[in-house]
Amino acid sequence: MTTPNEPTTLPTPFAPLADLLQGAETLEQAALLSDALLAIPDLQKLLRERRQHIVKTLHDRDGMSYTQMAPHLGVKPERVSGIARGHSRSPRRRDSENDVP
Repeated sequence: MTTPNEPTTLPTPFAPLADLLQGAETLEQAALLSDALLAIPDLQKLLRERRQHIVKTLHDRDGMSYTQMAPHLGVKPERVSGIARGHSRSPRRRDSENDVP
């Protein structure tokens, strides 16, 4: 088990961020990590939209069924269908101007 002071190995897609976890601790490093954390919702949206586009393209252009895609994505065919339609299992954040106190 690692402690907060020990860098951990990042999952492969995030390897370019590894430099932020290495070396002497600096204020710039802390600021860059803060920026990265704040950008996570935008990254999630981008990744969801790209995944949706790819699933739809494979289905429409290549005739690949949701059942064929499901094992590769680690989900059931119904979930692949939901991805193609743009449905997300994560709750959407409400706009602050629409929030009711």
